[in-house]
Amino acid sequence: MGEFRGVELNELILSSERLTLRPWRLSDVAAVHEAMQDRSMHEFLVLPDPYTPEHAAEFVTSFVTQFTTAGYTALNCALEVTATRRLVGSATMRFPPPRAVAAEIGYAVYASGRGHGYAAEAAHALASWALAQGTGRVQIRCAVANLASAKSALNAGFRYEGILRGNERTPAGLADGAVFGRTAEESGEPIARRFAPLPEGGLSDGVLALRVLLPTDVAAMLEQEVDPGTVSSGFTGVVPSEADIARMVTQAGLDWLVGNAAPFAMVDVATGHVAGSIRLRLVGPPDIGGIGYAVHPAFRGRGYTTRALRLLAPWAFDVAGFARLELGAKGSNVASQRAAAAAGFRQDGVLRTRLRHPDGTFSDEVRFALVNPRYGSVG
Repeated sequence: MGEFRGVELNELILSSERLTLRPWRLSDVAAVHEAMQDRSMHEFLVLPDPYTPEHAAEFVTSFVTQFTTAGYTALNCALEVTATRRLVGSATMRFPPPRAVAAEIGYAVYASGRGHGYAAEAAHALASWALAQGTGRVQIRCAVANLASAKSALNAGFRYEGILRGNERTPAGLADGAVFGRTAEESGEPIARRFAPLPEGGLSDGVLALRVLLPTDVAAMLEQEVDPGTVSSGFTGVVPSEADIARMVTQAGLDWLVGNAAPFAMVDVATGHVAGSIRLRLVGPPDIGGIGYAVHPAFRGRGYTTRALRLLAPWAFDVAGFARLELGAKGSNVASQRAAAAAGFRQDGVLRTRLRHPDGTFSDEVRFALVNPRYGSVG
């Protein structure tokens, strides 16, 4: 571990409301080995597999005997529930080398300790201590698909700052990484999610369901997006690559937390197959949502766009707090206009020469809107 700004780190103990962040002990080996038998620990952490007692001993011993982590001065902590002295995870804070300003926090909570906010509590305690010592910035990085880590970062008061492509090592290979940061002038209060979560099981009318787009949906979304009908109704005529679709789908859950759009999958209830996608975007003034959608070619002609809009609107108004929903269609896209009207959206004007065709010409955009009945125009 070593020393940071005159503070000896080897025996440093930090406390939070429920946790003690303490140095590792050789007596922790058995608990670490047991925790690493849970397969979920191997989803994003690059670990030996199988994880043996010898691996656990090597892990703990390295922190007991080494003063640096990968060349950095670091504070390596076992996370212990203060009331019960139960080991529930680990956290590391690497301090910036000369000429750098950012410390970096990593954490892992064992399966037996999840669901209690321990990762966020530990990250908040570590960041607060580092900032109090004069560190200019503390950051957290995680794979974009690691939503548990992203939620913990937000709950610890870290603001989302962007994505570094191919920056995270995972058991599946390199992955895009999300970056979260906190500076001394920030309060450390939890950062609100951009979109309200869906109820367990999503939204359903028994025929169609809406849920968050998942990484396992890549194949279905690729089929939808490279379909000639989808491409010809778009703006550019460019067929997306499989890598582009995979990146978009993998990032969908993170977009729900921190982005400007909430991507839904339409799911055919009878088969469980992805039947399309619908996206709710934050557009224009506060509490105004823009909607875009596409239907998988195997499920067209079944009225699924109308069903999706009817499912989305009540949730967007009553749970997510939107005051108005808007969508548009090319003048020639009569099917899209009919779907909007059937879902209760009213035509809201025409914008001339608004939407590009793949050949470079432009179409008028027929606008539709649905207003939350709780709101009315004032002035």
